[in-house]
This record gives sequence, structure tokens and C-alpha cells, in this order.
Amino acid sequence: MLSAEDLYSESFYLANNPDVELAVEAGIIESGFEHFIETGQFQVRQPTPLYDEFYYLATNPDVAQAVNSGAMASGFQHFINAGQFEGRDPSILFNTAFYLEEYPFLEPAVLAGDVTAIEHFVKFGQFADFRPSPVYNPDYYLARNPDVAANVARGEVTGIEHYLEIGAAQGRDFSPFLEPDGSNFPNRVASGDTTQTGTTLMARSTVAGPLTFETATDPNFTNIVSSVTTIALDPTLPSQVSLSGLTPGTQYFYRVTNARGESDLGSFRTPEPPGIRGGLRFGATGDGQGELMPHVAVGNVPERNLDFFVELGNSISADTESPDVPGVQQAASWEEFRTKHNEIYSPRLDFNPWGNLRASTSVFSTWNDRELTENFAGGTAPALSPQTPGLFGMGGGFVNDTPVFEAALEAFSDYNPRRREVYGETGDPRTAGEEELYRAVTFGDDAAAFLLDVRSFRDAPLPQVSEAAPQQQIDGFLAASFDRNRTMLGSAQLERLRGDLLASEAAGLTWKFIFSPVPMQNLGIPGAADRWEGYAAERGEILKFIDENDIDNVVFVSAGLDGTVVNNLTYQERFGGRQIPVDAMEITVGPVAVQEDLGDGLTGAPLGPATVANTPEDVLTREAKAVYDSLETRSLRDELIRDVLDSRLVALGYDPVGLQGSGIDVREVIPAPYVAVHTFGWTEFVVDENTRELLVTTYGVEPYSQIDVETVPAQVIGRQPEVVSQFLVAPELF
Repeated sequence: MLSAEDLYSESFYLANNPDVELAVEAGIIESGFEHFIETGQFQVRQPTPLYDEFYYLATNPDVAQAVNSGAMASGFQHFINAGQFEGRDPSILFNTAFYLEEYPFLEPAVLAGDVTAIEHFVKFGQFADFRPSPVYNPDYYLARNPDVAANVARGEVTGIEHYLEIGAAQGRDFSPFLEPDGSNFPNRVASGDTTQTGTTLMARSTVAGPLTFETATDPNFTNIVSSVTTIALDPTLPSQVSLSGLTPGTQYFYRVTNARGESDLGSFRTPEPPGIRGGLRFGATGDGQGELMPHVAVGNVPERNLDFFVELGNSISADTESPDVPGVQQAASWEEFRTKHNEIYSPRLDFNPWGNLRASTSVFSTWNDRELTENFAGGTAPALSPQTPGLFGMGGGFVNDTPVFEAALEAFSDYNPRRREVYGETGDPRTAGEEELYRAVTFGDDAAAFLLDVRSFRDAPLPQVSEAAPQQQIDGFLAASFDRNRTMLGSAQLERLRGDLLASEAAGLTWKFIFSPVPMQNLGIPGAADRWEGYAAERGEILKFIDENDIDNVVFVSAGLDGTVVNNLTYQERFGGRQIPVDAMEITVGPVAVQEDLGDGLTGAPLGPATVANTPEDVLTREAKAVYDSLETRSLRDELIRDVLDSRLVALGYDPVGLQGSGIDVREVIPAPYVAVHTFGWTEFVVDENTRELLVTTYGVEPYSQIDVETVPAQVIGRQPEVVSQFLVAPELF
């Protein structure tokens, strides 16, 4: 068995208890261990990084009751005498189930009583660099502590051995899920999926034990309308609670309190009920990377007093390496995906823009490809989907039934406050029984919002062709996109969207906002295979449905383009057919922060510079690229990119960018607002409660790279969002 002395760490105890260290040096007591056994354990002093009395009592209420009643001297004594044999965990740093799952050869000996899991780790495992818990990440520890990495490389010590003996006492950072000197709510708090009468609240506490969610109608919490307590056990996993019975059109405040009495605060507003026009204010963005945290582009969102905010996917970049998952080019496990999500909602450089945003308003979230891997298609066979080599395997069935898909979706759901809903028996094997991310919510008589899942059920994309390819090849690609047997949404989701659109029009709602992680508008050949253009038959089916059913004031709000481009929407019923206009427009939003190697190393890469770098020179000449490089203002560069986009569109018989001549009643508040592709940012939508006009404002900051974050952090933090596009649209009213 593991004795108290085996588990105890003298160096850790003395470093954390200077009074004891002085007593030992003065010869008053023989050792720190003597002090701990005789006094320290009853004062709840921690004997080792591997044992935490507070954690042990919080996660074992039977032991806590025995200690509180005097039947047992301390939790530590219980763990040594009984708990280790019962497989109880002594702290967040040692997880018995995880240890045995990681090293299954130990299980027979543990079951036979020959050794306990913690005993094996203390006596053997730490010296073999075995991981004791999912909280401890050896690659992260070494990346954060290069001096330790050098010692490990020389074979002098293992990473976990160093942490237990030295690093813990020095307060070294060993996990991306913890803040050694920061908040025990590192992601802050969040609300999501808010309806007229309900919401989902979320918080991740690094303190084990009861976690209480209180909701009130005033910021002082004198009128508490709900109090729900759950138990937080896993510091890497947010806790979520669902509330119902709320009042429509009401501002709520909520407080989350952990077992140590520490709290964090948030607020949300329930939508107005039918028959009320109270106006509406919301924001949206998409496309970010953990490498570029903190995402300063959304830093001003809390001050905008929004009703809700939409995260339109690519909130993480699972297929690029980021600081919290060093050495991992492609996340493949639940743990890696969760770490990626946690990275986005945790502070960096002492700033947590996403945490602050989520605490300030309710969020609606969907996912896109980079939550798993670039361009993946959930509704096709693994062998047919784009993927990092070997990620999905080559088996049968659908990508959305593979273990890595399930792990990515589970991590996404863990870190987004949302109801867990599933499709029933749909008659389509790609959707039946699968998780449903689609959402439809109404906001009084002002608007309806429809949130699409464009990844989980889509068919494999067509092979992408170059815009410099022969016209015959381009025509073949466009013709193939009209295959009516191909889908992006899946039939079940498509039918829900149709029914909800009809209901919103019948109810007299002014605006219908359809949120899509990929653009609906025509943008030309580059990247078309992954956008709605690559699924032209279903795209046309949706737009034709809107047109033929006289569904007015439809606005697609889309991400996935890495810039703001505004256009009216048209469709064709077949390849080469005429363009049919629809009473609808699209505004693309974001990116919040993306980087790419455009030829001279990684750089901030919104649509503008990425277009210039990636367009073939027989389409955009070297001289034209030189002109672009010489332009001194953002507006001039936007204008040149608009010319590039228009040349692509006109060549294919599509409408050029913008709303002019579309029949949509628009007023430009800022000149040339239809292209803003040289900033990181987000877009705000405001529906006036009296005129019902829609004011669209895009905020942006100058792009930056990971190198900038690492070398000139003050310059990154100092970027303040400013208005880069703004226009006003009047609705059609009858």
C-alpha cells in the first residue's frame, strides 16, 4: 500500500509553509512531515501536489460527513487507509480511471489488490513519465518550461517528476485548463440557446464540489427566480444547467458560485413574445484560431448591449498547431478538441474577450469544418470526405458515425451552452438519431433566426477546379454542382428550414435571418466546391422556395469567407439558365482572427491579402498585385478586391457585388460599404423598433499574426475595433 510518507512531499510542503520551514531550520521540529502528521493535516495544509483535502472532501461527501462529525480525523487519513483501495481520486492531478485507461496493463494487479493506482504512479509511474490525469499535459508543461524540457532531453528527470518535486512549489503552469494565479472560472460564464421562456447556463469551475447557478431579474439579486445546484467534478469540463419558465422580453442576471464561495456574473435577455415590436440588436462572426488569442476584434461586443451573439463556426482550428496543444497538427481525441475550445474561451495576455462577450449576452453556436478538419463532409463515406490523412479511416457508413467526428462534436457541445437535441427517425440514415444543431428562434414580431448545420450531413464536395483552368473544365464543375442528388443540409434539416420560414412569414415577422457557416452568394470559382455554389441544386431549391412563397426580407448572415462581402441573391434552375432574383441578400461576417502563409511566413490573412496572394498571375497579373501592394489605405485595397470579385462574377453571368440596382431599399451610411476584407472583426445588426429598418455595422481591427502576439503583445492588445462598413436597409412592408 501507499503510506502517508510515500505520498508526502517534503520540498513541496516546506515551500508552501514557510512557518514550518523556519521551525525545521530552528530545530523546533524534526521535519515538515512530522508537522503535517501532528498538525498540518488538521489545518487543511496540502502535503503534496497529488493530494488536496478540499477536493477530496468535496468529491466524497460521505468522507466529509465523517470528518465533520469527528468520526474521522481527516480526509487524508481516509484516503491512505481506505480511499486509495476504493479507487477514489485524491486531487485533480490524479485520476484513477484515467490512469488505468491509459495504462491498462496495470488493471489486473490493481483488481487483485497487489497495488493501488496511486501507489504505482508514485513509486514507478512518475519516473516513466506516465500521465496521472487529463489535467496534466506533458507537452504543454515542457513547452511552457523550456528549462525543464532541456533537463528532460538530457534524461535527468521526467516532466511530471519535475512538476511534483519542484514545479508545483514554484507555481509553474502545467495545464491549459488552470490558471495558477488566476480565476477559478477561467472561461467566465455563459448563456445560450435562449428562447422566450428558457435558456442554458454554463460555467467551468476548477474547484470541485457544488456549483450553484442563481438567476434574478435585478443585478443585486434581490429577486432570485431560479437556483440550481450541480456538482463540478472535472475541471476540464464545463457544467451546464437548463432553465425553463422564464418570462419573455425580460433582462435576467445570473450568478455562478463554486464550493469556495467564489462567484462570476453574467446576463441575458429573453426574446419578446409574439405581437411585440421591441427592436432587436445582435452580432455575429466566425473563423478564428487559438494561435491568435486573445481575439481583440470582439473586445467591444459587451459594450454594445446585444440581445444575442451568433458564433458561426470555425471557432477553433483543429487542424493547426496552437499554443495550448503543442506538437499537435490535427486534433483527434476528445481531450485535444476540448483543449482547443478551452483555449478560445480562456484569457491570454490577461485578456479574455470571448469570456467577457459570453458573460454579457446569450450566444447561439454552430460549427464548421475547422472544428474538426478542413472541408470535411459528415454525410458521406469516410473514404470520400476531405480529411487529414487517416483521420476518419476508410470504413463504410458515414463520417458522422466515426469516433473522431463524435469526439469533435462532443467537445463542441461541451464548450457551448446549448440544449442537446437529436433527430428522430427521419427516414434518412445520415440524419436519423444524430445530434441536431439546427435552431429556429423568434424575437417578437421583429425577426426570426434560423441557424444551420452545413457540415454534419453534407455530401462530399466536388473536386475543386482552378479559375485558371480551361473553360470546359470550369463548365463541367458548374454543371456537376446542379446534381439534385447532392445535399448540404440533409433532407430533415431542409424540411425544418422550409417549415420555419413559412411559419415566420405567416406570423408577419419582419426580418428572417438565416445563419450559414458558409456563404450563400455566388463568389466565383475559387473555393466554390466547399460553399453553397458547390451544391447549386439545393442552393437554388432554397432560394426558389423563398421566392415562390413570397417570403420577404430574408437576410443570410454567413461566415467562412474571411471578410465582409454584401450582395443580393439570385439563383439558376439549371446550369446555364437565367439568373432569377430573390428578395434576399447576404452579408458575410468575420474573420475574428486567421493567419496563413502567403509567401513570406505566417501573417494575418483576411480575404483581401489572401485573395491577392492566392490568385494565379494569369488571372491577377504581377503588375496588378504590385499596384495592390502600393495602395496606402484600406478603402483603396477594398476597392481593388471588389474589382477582382466583380470580374469573377461577371465572367460567369452573376450580379456584381453590392445592393445597388437590386431593388433592395438601401442607404450607404459609409461610402462603399459592401466590401470590407482587410480587418479582423464582427458585424452588428440592429432592427429599429419603430421604422423596422435594419442597420448593419461591421467593426474591425488591423490583422495580426501569432508572431505579433508573441513579440509585440502590447500592440495586439491595444487594437480597438472601429467601424469599417455601415449601411441601412428598409424592409418591404405590406
